[in-house]
Amino acid sequence: MLHLRGDARTSGERRRAEAGNVFGGGSRTPVAVTIFVKNPNATHEDCKIQYRDIGDYFSREEKLNQLHEAESISGFGDWEPIIPDQHHDWIEQRSDAFAKFIPLGTKEAKAGRADNTIHQLFSNHDACAENAELMTKDYLDAISELEENPELTVDEVARRHSTNIKWDRELKNNLKRKKKTKSDDNYIRKVVYRPFIPTNCYADFTFAQMKYQMDRIFPDSTSENIVICVPGIGSKKPFSALMTDIMPDLGFNEACQCFPRWKYPKTSEEPDASETLLDVDEPPERIDNISDTALKAFQKHYKTDKITKDEIFYYVYGILHAPSYREQFENDLSKMIPRIPYAPDFSTFADAGYKLAELHLNYETCEQYPLRVEFPNISSPPASLEDADSDLFRLTDKAMRYGPDMQRQLDINTHVRLSGIPEDAYRYVVNGRSPIEWFIDRYYIKTDKDSGIVNDPNGWFADPRDLVAAIKRIVYVSVESARIVDNLPAEITAG
Repeated sequence: MLHLRGDARTSGERRRAEAGNVFGGGSRTPVAVTIFVKNPNATHEDCKIQYRDIGDYFSREEKLNQLHEAESISGFGDWEPIIPDQHHDWIEQRSDAFAKFIPLGTKEAKAGRADNTIHQLFSNHDACAENAELMTKDYLDAISELEENPELTVDEVARRHSTNIKWDRELKNNLKRKKKTKSDDNYIRKVVYRPFIPTNCYADFTFAQMKYQMDRIFPDSTSENIVICVPGIGSKKPFSALMTDIMPDLGFNEACQCFPRWKYPKTSEEPDASETLLDVDEPPERIDNISDTALKAFQKHYKTDKITKDEIFYYVYGILHAPSYREQFENDLSKMIPRIPYAPDFSTFADAGYKLAELHLNYETCEQYPLRVEFPNISSPPASLEDADSDLFRLTDKAMRYGPDMQRQLDINTHVRLSGIPEDAYRYVVNGRSPIEWFIDRYYIKTDKDSGIVNDPNGWFADPRDLVAAIKRIVYVSVESARIVDNLPAEITAG
């Protein structure tokens, strides 16, 4: 097998290493040339696998030149024999050591059939009031029409009522079942859409599909919880972890899996799914989601009964940020739910995890990094931020962009520039981007082509000048996160 690489579905340094695809823009998937040889005179058992990687950073033309010069497989002399492991991995094989660590969660533990994990429950998993009312009206009108004209198909009725609603398979099933709901502002809740990017969501599960275990993690808008979110199995992006205390979107961290500190009980009777997110006067009592088995295992390993479940939760967060952990078990983390080693220095990782959690949960209120505010295209610029006209800071339908000094500067619009952004602001990466890059990606005015709904991030700020404070805070979070991660111990396993 000759692996020609070119996987365009990766990101960051991995994407640059994959480089050109031999089919150019005709394919986003990696390409390999595989030759099968049937030899009836072979004396060995099973097949022999010979493998060669074309190499990193080669362009399409450079890869094609290598093939042209080699002419045939005999032109490549450095073939590597491969023996698939027990997981049937040929390349990027998993580590035997990783399998010995305590799992963060398993399907068996989530189903209540096992108690050998750290977490028992986990989940794979807008303009609001006016748009939600229009969406609900479309849906209820569709039900009424289907009741009045039973000869019509669900697809026909859905097409007639699609101005303010996007029909998917499950929503059509709800229509077929004539499942009723009603518009209610109590469904509107703050969620986190992408890393450090909150938004309002109309969380009526009649419309919001793929809730997974979210109704047991954040059953209503008053539910208090914190969750560690990691990428789903098979993610093409480098591994990352991020904590949040509000409901995350599935794309928050690349098809994220959420491991909560607490869980909420199932209701005794299965209610209408749309009712489970309404505000309640008395929120249900939460249940500890760190297993007793994990607590006893940690206490036994570290020979102390003073370790608490909270400390284990933050220890896990610290370990998941450790560069040595991510590098050593890169292949495992892309193919399996994380497993957690017993690091020699438990307290250092637990303390670091707590400090990272404080930063990541409080990114909207933390300290501000001292960036300079400049007004490059104003002949008589204001003397200070406070003296400036607040309208100067409004976001437009053009994304923020880097200034003349590239990543050291950020132009909010043509009037306002932030300078003095440190390089460390880009070293902390979550879900494939640094926080400031997530701001650039999401904070501009967008209009949905189908519905005409306008998503205007200016509405998040009471004063348009508050955007400057938000950017300063996110830079502070990035710099401090990088500093904490740099100081984590390199040793994550004993011996």
